Amino acid sequence: MGDLYDADFFGNRIVKITPAGTASIFASGLALPRGLAFDRAGNLFAANAATSASTIVKITPAGVKSTFATGFNSATHLAFDASGNLFVTDFHAGTIVKITPVGVKSTFASGLSGPWSLAFDGSGNLFVGNDAATIWKFTPGGSKSTFASTGLNAPEGLAFDGSGNLFVANFSLKQHR
Repeated sequence: MGDLYDADFFGNRIVKITPAGTASIFASGLALPRGLAFDRAGNLFAANAATSASTIVKITPAGVKSTFATGFNSATHLAFDASGNLFVTDFHAGTIVKITPVGVKSTFASGLSGPWSLAFDGSGNLFVGNDAATIWKFTPGGSKSTFASTGLNAPEGLAFDGSGNLFVANFSLKQHR
């Protein structure tokens, strides 16, 4: 079992917690970190959600920080696809941005209402939760459909298990589904 990394939003840092429960500061000096995602090389990417200066920071396993991408309105959550592209929800801009491993940005989807959480399934489909209690499914080609829109309230976190089941953390309902 590996370590747990926590984006301490108001502490402006990332805390690393070992399986034994020992907590230490992995990275500090961030600006309202929210979403975290690891690439295949073990680098941790963090969405700095600070308004008007929202960035994506790359942190090496040794803890060295660098700016990976800039120009976001309010980057919130991150997920990597199987090809190593980083997908970012830009909440206030209503977009999902795709960033290649070398840092080239493009808009994957736009015109969205409050895109928030995101996760990929085993088939490469991107699932995105928004602040209006909807989860969308995007095919690898970008086609959007509604996956779920009832029984949810601001799906803050999405994750798939090894069997392909989608788990949802509901922010306002204080429950997981």
